[in-house]
Amino acid sequence: RSALRDLPEFRAVINYIWPVLTPAELLHDLYSSKALLRLAAQKVCTTEEYESLHRQRAESLTEAKFSEADVAVLDEALSLLGPKPRRNGRINDADEVRTYGHIVIDEVQDLSPMQLRMISRRSLNGAMTIVGDIAQATSAHAPASWKEVLAHLPKKNPSRIIGLTVGYRIPRQIMELATRVLKAAAPLQTSPVSVREGDETPKIIATTVAALFSELIKDTQRMVDELSGGNVAIVCPDSMSETISAALDKAQIAHGHAGVSGIEAGLTVVPVSVVKGLELDGVIVVEPAKIVAAQMHGLRALYVALTRSTKQLSVLHSEPLPKEMI
Repeated sequence: RSALRDLPEFRAVINYIWPVLTPAELLHDLYSSKALLRLAAQKVCTTEEYESLHRQRAESLTEAKFSEADVAVLDEALSLLGPKPRRNGRINDADEVRTYGHIVIDEVQDLSPMQLRMISRRSLNGAMTIVGDIAQATSAHAPASWKEVLAHLPKKNPSRIIGLTVGYRIPRQIMELATRVLKAAAPLQTSPVSVREGDETPKIIATTVAALFSELIKDTQRMVDELSGGNVAIVCPDSMSETISAALDKAQIAHGHAGVSGIEAGLTVVPVSVVKGLELDGVIVVEPAKIVAAQMHGLRALYVALTRSTKQLSVLHSEPLPKEMI
């Protein structure tokens, strides 16, 4: 047996039949082969779904590109393959999965099932504190309930769900408008009760397509003046952010642009896709119907946009308002 194992020809056959792969090698091979994807996707994915995963094979593994979403898939592959043994049979410590006694996760509603599984593998004993708002889940895999989230987390300990029923940040008047959208966007969720009374009700400004930008400039100047020193955001469909910025430039109104790192200036143009998590003194939501139409979970995206302001809210529209707002 020892002599057979040392034969180069035998080792070549074994490596061909049963190769020792790293997660990156496995995923590179899988994504670059339509035949392997079809085989792996049987009874799991549609033809359109698995074909969307196909990528041109890179010249070498070092040139292969993986997306942010692939990180969880690579981790899943590592859990199935195990660490790659070295020549001396030892495992590289860097390949071992580190575990933690307690894990805290924020914005958990936007994590995919695969990402939740990846986090679960880092849990030593199942102890976790997870925080999120199902109503603000806007990703492709947005859960409808906490039960769907908990299904992918450790089950070593019984889970407790504690709902926050009181809101301290958003004035009552703004929350009442947002709640109309919430009832349609996430019917299983309960809106928090605002304990803070606002100074004014949200402004709903109906206009025409031709007058949209002039009305926007007018309301922006008003809000910036009234909230002197405060943060104001124009939240809009992603497709309108550059046009709105150009209109502000033409009116010589200084402003910044929001990205994944947050806001840059006292007045900021914020595409709705990156508005989540921001807290502002004043918000102007532009064309809510377009926000609903353009986003995968449009009503939830609109709910997020409507709940960013702590003082003033305006809604500017040339298209009819979504019926959920009325």
